[in-house]
Amino acid sequence: MNFNSKKLQVKNKNAAEVQITAEQLINEALELEEVEHKVNYNLIDEEELNEYRINKRKEYEDKIRKRRYMISTYIKYGLWEIKQKDIERCRSIFERALNIDYTNKNLWLKYIEVELINKNINSARNLLERVVLLLPLENIFWKKYAHLEEILNNYVNARNIYERWIKFKIDESSFLCYIYFEERCNEINKCREIFERLIVSIPKLECFYKFIKFEKKYKNIVRARAAYEKCIELLPSCYIDENFYIHFCNFEEEQNEYERCKKIYIEALKILPKNKSELLYKNFLQFQKKYANKDELHESLLIKERIFYEDELKKNKNDYDIWFNYIKLEESNINNINKEKCIIRIRDLYERAISIIPIISSKKFWKRYIYLWINYSIFEELYAQNIQRARDVYNNIIKILSSYEFTFKKIFILYATFELRQLNVNKARSIFNNALQTIPNEKIFEKFCEFELKLGNIRECRNVYAKYVEAFPFNSKVYKSYAEFTYIYLDDIEMCRKILEEGIEFCKKNELINERCILLNFLCDIEKDYGDKEIIDKTLKRLPKKVKKRKIIKNNDNDDEIIEEYITYVFPDDGNQSQKRLLSGRKKWRI
Repeated sequence: MNFNSKKLQVKNKNAAEVQITAEQLINEALELEEVEHKVNYNLIDEEELNEYRINKRKEYEDKIRKRRYMISTYIKYGLWEIKQKDIERCRSIFERALNIDYTNKNLWLKYIEVELINKNINSARNLLERVVLLLPLENIFWKKYAHLEEILNNYVNARNIYERWIKFKIDESSFLCYIYFEERCNEINKCREIFERLIVSIPKLECFYKFIKFEKKYKNIVRARAAYEKCIELLPSCYIDENFYIHFCNFEEEQNEYERCKKIYIEALKILPKNKSELLYKNFLQFQKKYANKDELHESLLIKERIFYEDELKKNKNDYDIWFNYIKLEESNINNINKEKCIIRIRDLYERAISIIPIISSKKFWKRYIYLWINYSIFEELYAQNIQRARDVYNNIIKILSSYEFTFKKIFILYATFELRQLNVNKARSIFNNALQTIPNEKIFEKFCEFELKLGNIRECRNVYAKYVEAFPFNSKVYKSYAEFTYIYLDDIEMCRKILEEGIEFCKKNELINERCILLNFLCDIEKDYGDKEIIDKTLKRLPKKVKKRKIIKNNDNDDEIIEEYITYVFPDDGNQSQKRLLSGRKKWRI
């Protein structure tokens, strides 16, 4: 035949609007397939029976030929053959199916079931042996195999099967089935041994709970408690939640071990975060309400706060504000709880806090740290009433500060006043003297003077003031204080004038204008009270006058000169001296 190539060419090469897929073809074939109708056969003789069997087998074989991997067809075929009492054909069909898919669990189960129904025990045993070798991670076959041996009273084989099963460590069900088997055999010690292997191989909370339940069943409380402790030891902390601790505490409560229960609650609250222990804390309070006295109940209310502060300190132990708040919490409840225990707890907190020395050697960073020591000494004196410990606190901080470049005058002042409260006057005076040798500070001089005045030691006070003036001659406040002391306590106006004159003269020599002005005004006020008119007039003439002066300031940017006005004081006493300096200069010039 001759074909014209032009006529055979496809005119439209675009894709069809409706695409046909393989799935559509298969679905269409299935729809057109004739539906099987169940036929009731009335078989009269053996010849008809044989014909029926041939047709049925042909029907099953055709189905298998069409769908070779449809395992359900093999199962139906095999079950039909067993109804025909043909065990050999049934086995052959199941073996063919296993060659297709040996991982099909349902196939194996039906095959084993057929052998068991027909009381072919050895065949069933062989099948189970095959399947546990081929599919060792399927628990159902191990369980069925061991159960078969147990039914046959072959306990040794059953035990061997369980041992093989648990070696795979699939999950806890293998161990539990083994345990239940041994329990049925009344081998309780063997059960315990398997439980111990279970919690080591598969450490899960559920396994520990079952072990504990088992021990409680046989009233072995010691081993049950050991199981709880082993759980805490083996499991990571992230897997142990508040429910476990509640379970543990309830167990101890059932055994009337209330102290153990309380300790578990407290330790658990320390371990677990605050947001994951609310139920645990609630149960703890309920427990305390039932068994604790008033002090213990009040203390239990503080536990949550204590845990919070401990967690914060773990994050940053150098944050002294946390230490202050933590100690304040304990001190605020000192009268609500057993006082002796509370004092020990607070003292321990102070010792922990002061052991954290600031990293940076700067007075700014040490300030909060020093106040910890101060509060510690006050606590020992007022709350604990332990005078010697309070004294030791002061001595220790002074010893620590001696190795640093900076000092804190407040420590010496508080230490001296502390000794004064203990009526140790000589000790307090010695502390002030040591402080002045270490840090000659104005505040310490003032407190030292107050100290001597309170004791009525005028002579000692005068000596202190003399040292005060000697140490701070540039400060007008020192001269004023010394002068006030002399005319108030010594009633010596001449001495008062002398001190002020010395101060004025010193300021004059060192050109301390403001300080000199203050002292002159103060002298004038005193003369108004104690001097006569002539002295008052003379003093008033010495008072300075305000004058405006100008000074030239150079600008660093563009070298321009700026004239600036300022106010200063002119003292009448300085006039004669300036003229003398001018005349002496002229004489030198003439020469």
